[in-house]
Amino acid sequence: MNTLCKIALLAITFLHVAKLFMPVSLELLSFFTAVLFVCGLGMQKKGFLRITVLFFVLGTTILLAYRLAFPVWMQSLTSMTNIIAIIVVMQLFSIPIEAGRYSDTVEYWLKKLFRKESSLYFFAMLVTNLFSSFLLFGTVPVMVALFNKALKNSVLDYQRFFATAIMRGYALVLFWAPGAVIILLVMQVTHVSWSELFVPGFLLSTIGLITSYLLEHTLRFNRPVLSEPFEASANLARNAPRQTAHIILVVVSLLLCIALLESFSIGTATGRILLAGFMISVVWIVSFAKHPKLVAILKTYAQSGITQATDFAVFFIAVGLFAGAIDHSGILMHIQPLLQESINRMGIFSIVVIPLLFIIIAIFGIHPLVLAVMFGKILLSLSLPLSSVSVALLLILAAAISFIVSPFAGMSLMTAKFLNVTPLDVSLRWNLLFCTLFLAEGILFAYAWSL
Repeated sequence: MNTLCKIALLAITFLHVAKLFMPVSLELLSFFTAVLFVCGLGMQKKGFLRITVLFFVLGTTILLAYRLAFPVWMQSLTSMTNIIAIIVVMQLFSIPIEAGRYSDTVEYWLKKLFRKESSLYFFAMLVTNLFSSFLLFGTVPVMVALFNKALKNSVLDYQRFFATAIMRGYALVLFWAPGAVIILLVMQVTHVSWSELFVPGFLLSTIGLITSYLLEHTLRFNRPVLSEPFEASANLARNAPRQTAHIILVVVSLLLCIALLESFSIGTATGRILLAGFMISVVWIVSFAKHPKLVAILKTYAQSGITQATDFAVFFIAVGLFAGAIDHSGILMHIQPLLQESINRMGIFSIVVIPLLFIIIAIFGIHPLVLAVMFGKILLSLSLPLSSVSVALLLILAAAISFIVSPFAGMSLMTAKFLNVTPLDVSLRWNLLFCTLFLAEGILFAYAWSL
């Protein structure tokens, strides 16, 4: 099963790359998607398995009830496989990160430059934000490896410090990172391009980082760090600036490559992200061609790294089937008048109610990625007092906050597991105040952007 999942994941990724340059058979893509779903379903963790089965059953029921043609089934089944391909490609960035031992550079700056908890906190958030732009779901274990030992010896309230820095740093990158799944979903359902979202998304992400820093600086983390002055080896001190420049160059190159592909109208919005991510990651890996451990790292990735995407891949197949069934069945046409009447009654207050409703539902266990698809499709069918970019920003804002405050979200569960605390601590107890402030800021920003 594991081998078949690898083959299917690689085949889907290859077909989507090939699709940028030539027509690809829908039947062939559907075949590998079905193989991945059947083989990967048994490999899913319980949390993902339940929601995957639920949306697969819902999608299948709608397709059967409306007697939709077989081509519609194939289109629905494969509708979100482009996101699966992007996740697989973005995981390639973990190879040069490990080969280059970039964790040593982060630890060098952490111990060399910071003497107060608040500045160290901002650095931890910023590094998480930067790495999350291409590591995505692999961010938590990498950040734990980078910071764990140094932070334990540097701050008093270590677990709260680290958990909030990771959660907020990750969630705030979702507004602009081209490979972030939520931004890809929102682009797909709202038909807004990445270039339209980047500037307002980056500004809103910056506002969130500054808000988090000021909040923690004022209320909690304003003490001197506990560690002694750090003495680095001459080799590490010499390499640290160069490796820092590498990371910044990779992020900037990824953004510029996507912008360049978009300016020449090459591929679709998600296709450009896929192609740019593939090219930049391959160039970075090739730069380590003479590294003695590269072959061993590649073998480890081939054995286990590729299948790390299986949970999310199977989940997106089910969600894609459901979303495609909703699209082709015309169900939204039946509920549109009722929703539009409600929006008309609320007027401008609807921009407050929509993200709040989204977050509340997420807290009770519905995954934010599912809600982004459902809310996006509903909102597109309505006449709102907002531009499509502002609607997209509201969806990302609600999803980003949901990733933080929902005890059932993967990031909350993963962070809690690595730091030996409860998901409730990581989500609501330590992050509710920040999320309340940032929600208000985000709603005002999204409204102002549409003026």
